[in-house]
Amino acid sequence: MSVQTIYILLVDDDELLLKALSRSLNRLYEHIIIVCLQHPEDLENCISEQGEPDIILCEEQLISQSGHDVLSRAKALCPCAIRCLFSANAQKEYQWLVDNTIHFHLIKPFTHAHLKQVIENTLLLKALPLDKITRVKLGQIPGLPCLTASVSELLEALEEHTPNMNKLVEMLNHDPMLVSKLLQIANSAFMGYQSITSDVKDAVVRIGFVALKALITCYETSHLFINKLQQSKIESVIESALQKALMAKSLSHYLKQDSKLQQNLFACCLLSAVGVLTKECVLESSKNINSVSCYALSAYLLTLWGFESELVRAQLVNDVPEQSELSLTLLHAIVEQLTLNKTFDLTPDLQAHLLAFGQLEVILVWYDSL
Repeated sequence: MSVQTIYILLVDDDELLLKALSRSLNRLYEHIIIVCLQHPEDLENCISEQGEPDIILCEEQLISQSGHDVLSRAKALCPCAIRCLFSANAQKEYQWLVDNTIHFHLIKPFTHAHLKQVIENTLLLKALPLDKITRVKLGQIPGLPCLTASVSELLEALEEHTPNMNKLVEMLNHDPMLVSKLLQIANSAFMGYQSITSDVKDAVVRIGFVALKALITCYETSHLFINKLQQSKIESVIESALQKALMAKSLSHYLKQDSKLQQNLFACCLLSAVGVLTKECVLESSKNINSVSCYALSAYLLTLWGFESELVRAQLVNDVPEQSELSLTLLHAIVEQLTLNKTFDLTPDLQAHLLAFGQLEVILVWYDSL
């Protein structure tokens, strides 16, 4: 695999801070090109001369103008760039994120871990098989959903090496609707358990942390669109994604895939609801950007929200990679087709993939057994 070079544009009128930040970034990633801009009014000339950056890191409190205004101009000049704002003000964060002027708000004092996350997410976005037109549209869409601080905190708790179960249960119990859906999944016949549970901790153990993270993300997204779409429609989208995820769990178990792949497949199917809801609520009235697929939207948002590369890549079911084994993307694409068509009717491309693995007849037998 070829090494990806990242071009970062730093915007700050403090020369010392620019030098310090440059040194920090060079330590975090070897293949990096850094351009420093002390005069934000020269942004357009800088981009014209140096090319479009992959990342723009900009200070909010500039002498001549606000960093938010600089990034707003950058959104039009180089929409594919990841836009990051340095600021000590947390009060406007949600507003900045919602209008999609910025992708990341790094609250001072930020750490190397925050910068590393921006770099890793940018590398993942660059590696996704999205054409330039789609990338431009994604970078310019207004009104994209963003996770609230409380949900981000819960997701971060799930990312810990050994998540604190008691703390998780306490946080989950603040949302009775989420707990209800968690118990519904844990008690589903597709999960394979013989007994019924009403214990939240037991339910978390049954579905796993990866699936729980996906469930929390989907429900948070649905809450964000509560005033833009009928409740019945939102519930229908979530329920469809859940049924697809349960079907995927059944398929991966039937194919004797390991527990990690089973959890990841369940999660990526459930997370597909993020793109469907966003397309319904944000793009439906925007003729210029309505051509962006729900699959690309899911991959884009999940990347910005820090999801694992495997789950992000598996959202792009219309671009199944050639691999020597059954991939997460391929299995997701199969379940997506079966769910949409409501019959065993796969595209010729998917059938060719399965024939190459000798799995077409096997999956047909599984489908007939449902």
